[in-house]
Amino acid sequence: MPLKISDVKKYSIQFAEMNEVFVQIGPCTFKKQNFTQIPMDGRIYECAGKVYLANGLDLQASFRIKKSEDPLLIDDSIYTKVDEIWYKLGEKEFYIKTELNKEDIFPIEWEPDIPLENLGKGPFKMDFKI
Repeated sequence: MPLKISDVKKYSIQFAEMNEVFVQIGPCTFKKQNFTQIPMDGRIYECAGKVYLANGLDLQASFRIKKSEDPLLIDDSIYTKVDEIWYKLGEKEFYIKTELNKEDIFPIEWEPDIPLENLGKGPFKMDFKI
């Protein structure tokens, strides 16, 4: 379901905006952190960054990562911002809005705004299948 900025504010939905990182501190709670590198310590992080689609388009994104298991990028956490609306990557409304199809999008590469500890900035290849 697409989420307008007003919905995000109204319902306190958390997306990482440019250069933001949040660490999960509870089942549904994230706390903003000021990192120069995102620690690869097994915790879940909500990160701002970019996704690079298979067709070459890059989009502002918010996604979650976790280093304690593979894959690093949590596949159902990728949201992109198009015209001030957040879309889950690959949802029906995203395809309609962008006039793209699955082949235009996947596989993606992704890059957090803040580099990952010991791994750098990226971009990283999508390490799961959709």
